[in-house]
Amino acid sequence: MSEGKFITLWTKYLPIIRILLKNSLSGEKQTSLGKMELRSVDNRKNANYSFALEIKNGKVQNRIMIADIGKDLYTVLSNDSIAVDFMKDKIILISMGRSSMLTLKSSFVGESEIIPSDENTNSETQP
Repeated sequence: MSEGKFITLWTKYLPIIRILLKNSLSGEKQTSLGKMELRSVDNRKNANYSFALEIKNGKVQNRIMIADIGKDLYTVLSNDSIAVDFMKDKIILISMGRSSMLTLKSSFVGESEIIPSDENTNSETQP
């Protein structure tokens, strides 16, 4: 999979992601991405779109372990002035599992640390 493949998809979802990021300060927020939409971008058979992205003060903390779909999301966020301003003083966890459910959690740096849930990481298994 080549980097940049999901940029257009994430750009389309950016307005929704901005709202969810802001609202995620009061608790975990989710939105579902269309599986057909994901397949139209990457039509590999049995593709796994799972990723977990950890951002602190606007910087990715787990860059090595992120799938291209997660890297592209960070690229879109880091090129958006509203998102960059929001991420400055926050710890943000963004994840997506096989169900194509995008989950966002955030808190201010210095508040209790957010602990990533195991259900949306790359180690997810399919029943």
